[in-house]
Amino acid sequence: MAPAKPKRPGLPESSIRPFHLAWASYLYESMTDYARPLDRFRSKTGDTVDLGRPDHRLALLKFLNEWGCRPLAKDWHWLASEELDRWYRGAQDQLRLLDGPLAELDVTRLGDLAELFNSLSSFIAAKKVRNGQEVLVSFGPTAASKALFALRPRTLPAWDGPMRQEFGYDGAGESYVAFVKDVHRKLVETKLSCEQQGFNLEDLAAKLRRPAYTTACQLIIEYYWLTTTRHVSLPTKRAMREWLEW
Repeated sequence: MAPAKPKRPGLPESSIRPFHLAWASYLYESMTDYARPLDRFRSKTGDTVDLGRPDHRLALLKFLNEWGCRPLAKDWHWLASEELDRWYRGAQDQLRLLDGPLAELDVTRLGDLAELFNSLSSFIAAKKVRNGQEVLVSFGPTAASKALFALRPRTLPAWDGPMRQEFGYDGAGESYVAFVKDVHRKLVETKLSCEQQGFNLEDLAAKLRRPAYTTACQLIIEYYWLTTTRHVSLPTKRAMREWLEW
């Protein structure tokens, strides 16, 4: 089941039920190799990512490369690492406010997120020579969102270009904040659906046999990535019931 495209910027009004997330999770792991880079990243950094550490910065850059952030050229990781270090030293206080369980996140704390996102997105990650002239390559909105997800996986989602285009977001920090709020609304809706089925949203990843570090926020993004970036239509419950009878 693919989400209906909204008429205005934002995620579709239709709710995402646990059934949808279960199918998306199964297909995501079956169709892609993206779970392995995240697993390697979490094994290297543990539960807490500290970008004050050079090894954690390098682990993040390798993870971003494996998650499709090609502008972060490996030959320039030393430069991107220096920029990440500088950004992180000024961002730690704001990042602390964005930590903790999703249910405890005060949406008013998202006021500084746009600035945080814009500053990371604009930092220089690499250099290229084009037509004989040096061109500076920034992190950009996709890599910035994926880095923020790596730092705060319970509360800050990743996005990519096709998602932004499909749902009418642009690459600015203010638009990312709107996206985060939309994802959180989806999580609240899904939480209610899970409770109606007799379990908690926080238990869904374990029920799907996903690694312990898997968050509900991550499952939501996998669903949208699969149905928008990859244009996969998920089966309905009715179709599933018919198939089971064959």
